[in-house]
Amino acid sequence: MSAQNTTATAVAATENVKKDISVQVLSKIDSFEKSGELKLPKDYNVENALKSAYIVLSDPKNNILAKCSTSSIAEALLKMVVYGVSPIKKQCYFIPYGDKLECSISYAGNIAIAKRYGKLKSIKGNAIFEGDTFEFEVDNTTGRRKVVNHKQTLESVGSNKLKGAYAVYELTDGTIDVEVMSITQIQIRQTQC
Repeated sequence: MSAQNTTATAVAATENVKKDISVQVLSKIDSFEKSGELKLPKDYNVENALKSAYIVLSDPKNNILAKCSTSSIAEALLKMVVYGVSPIKKQCYFIPYGDKLECSISYAGNIAIAKRYGKLKSIKGNAIFEGDTFEFEVDNTTGRRKVVNHKQTLESVGSNKLKGAYAVYELTDGTIDVEVMSITQIQIRQTQC
């Protein structure tokens, strides 16, 4: 068999897998929607999300469609759709573990989900470097943190000596809160993930 025939056979097999999985995922989504178990976001297009997923999954460098089981690919795609995220927008990543494919929701995906369902209006994270002036306080009535002062210099930012970080988020009802973490807390959280 020539190299051209082998390539054509592999492409045809991938296309068949793609069609079978698409039909399977779309059928499940349709079933969930009809039973009221799933309500897709207004701004989410399932077909576009599935097409973008196949662009990522069909990358010949990774050959994920050939490596992973059809059922795990379908489950990963279903998870992507249920969460309403897109791999093209870097809201999720497909990670193969042996022959099992997992859909992992990214930081950008979590923000999109929080904006869609959690009433998140905005979020902004900042690093605190050695040499920065950083002060925060806790409101005695609400228990919410508030950044009182954060001043940086080019030298402190350029030092790459991270002391911590914080995120300021605002909800659609106007609530503003701050989460502050030391570098030790960040490192502990990373090892837990």
